[in-house]
Amino acid sequence: MTTPPRPVAAPPADGRPGAAAPALPSVTATTGSSLAVQVMTAVRRAITAGEMEPGRLYSVQQLASAMDVSRSPVREGLLRLGEAGLIRFHRNRGFEIVQVSPTDVAEILAVRTALEVPAARRAARLAGPEELARVRTQWEALHEAARTGDLEATAEADEGLHRLLLLAAGNAQAVQLVERLRTTTSFLGVVAATSRRPVEELAREHDALVRAVLARDQEAAARAMREHLASTAQRLVAHALRAQDTPEDRVHELTAREWSAAVSGY
Repeated sequence: MTTPPRPVAAPPADGRPGAAAPALPSVTATTGSSLAVQVMTAVRRAITAGEMEPGRLYSVQQLASAMDVSRSPVREGLLRLGEAGLIRFHRNRGFEIVQVSPTDVAEILAVRTALEVPAARRAARLAGPEELARVRTQWEALHEAARTGDLEATAEADEGLHRLLLLAAGNAQAVQLVERLRTTTSFLGVVAATSRRPVEELAREHDALVRAVLARDQEAAARAMREHLASTAQRLVAHALRAQDTPEDRVHELTAREWSAAVSGY
């Protein structure tokens, strides 16, 4: 039986009372996922949901208590996030979430463009019947999740579809790289950014891409992937700019500038 999440107080920063830490689920060792990986997933979801915020201090002990687990897997999971530059430790004080900058977001999506555009072209050419069937099924799952309005399920289905296309292209290293890049942008608050538009629109944005892959139209698949990632980049860069309190009348201009500089040559 799963223990209900327990909110705890974050340690104080600069001597002031700390904000409430997120209510995190209990974690249990399974054959499919280590405790450290589950801790990483729980922290990631808390951040995307806005329950953990950049700039606030949290402690290993408090997260361990909230998730009903020892400090070791929590520390291991956080160290992995730290290695990816997603959290910053403060000696004897705890850790904080690192704010992802607009430039970071633009550069991450530019790297994804460099990887996923040719992967879409290769998937259209190389995917076997079973792989294409899995792509179609995942595409349908994406639309089903969007119809229910479930943001988290839609985001997971979106990620699953991109993963299947990368696998169909035959490059396992690209799969791992893109997963790490997506994790970084999730720390910006991808769910919050997605909520700025209907999830049905997010699902429809994949339609031209999937249809091109299923039709084995290589150039159309590459073009659709490029357009999809550019759209995603511009939304997330704009979201990062707003998180920095950028005046709204400058968001469009700065978004275009950041994305153009990052993607030039790709």
